[in-house]
Amino acid sequence: MAVSADCPVERQQLGLGASLIGDPIELFESQGVRTGLVTLPGNISGLTLWDDKIGIFVVINNDHPALRRRFSLAHEYAHVLIDRERSGAISRAENRTELLEVRANAFAAEFMMPAEGVVQFVHALGKGSASRAQVAVFDEAEVVQVEQRAAPGSQAIQLYDVALLAHHFGVSRISALYRLKNLRLIDEREFQRLKSEEDTGAGKAIADFLAADNPVEERGTRDEFRRRFLGLALEANRREEITQNKLTELAAMVGMKPRDVERLLSSAGFDKA
Repeated sequence: MAVSADCPVERQQLGLGASLIGDPIELFESQGVRTGLVTLPGNISGLTLWDDKIGIFVVINNDHPALRRRFSLAHEYAHVLIDRERSGAISRAENRTELLEVRANAFAAEFMMPAEGVVQFVHALGKGSASRAQVAVFDEAEVVQVEQRAAPGSQAIQLYDVALLAHHFGVSRISALYRLKNLRLIDEREFQRLKSEEDTGAGKAIADFLAADNPVEERGTRDEFRRRFLGLALEANRREEITQNKLTELAAMVGMKPRDVERLLSSAGFDKA
């Protein structure tokens, strides 16, 4: 959608670049947007009001989960930037197909998960590259062309990658899935596979195992290392480079008990190697 192209410009103006957003309330308040969390009907995620006396005021449904509230804040910020000619905007579930709402959702997805940042994160996981790549190596005498080949299946994004991505940017796993699809980092077949796994509850089991459901403000450096370490161990197990026993040993190094690994493998439907 054309308006989402304005989002990178807005992020640059806010000094965000491709980085993740910490506290959106603090960010938007710094831009003169007053915010509030109140109980609203379940079908309303938020609303934006413009008033000559109080200025711009955004209200988010406090009864919605934390990750949804974060996305709703970005959604309402789109209304602040794009729909100022209106006296207000109410974001209702039944209006999600209307242009104003679709446009705001497109903006929110880009604002919360900037394309450059998502690609960088996926590449840091060792995913998202071509299965074959030509590399020019200079050996102080001449250039030698070398072809690099990724191991079969090694580039396939898994649900634990989605969980890590979603946690990094502070969004839901389903939002992260759609973002990966829209950025063409996964195709329709991969999207359907991952969504089916998510629908079975596997995503929740993986997120619990990785402690990837905790709020952004509660994150610590140690937890981030633990998440990435366990993610790499799960990937190695999927590729059959390590056994389930070795996975259990590695998980124990970061405080996970054998029953935690067994519960994950069972709940997420992983094959036991």
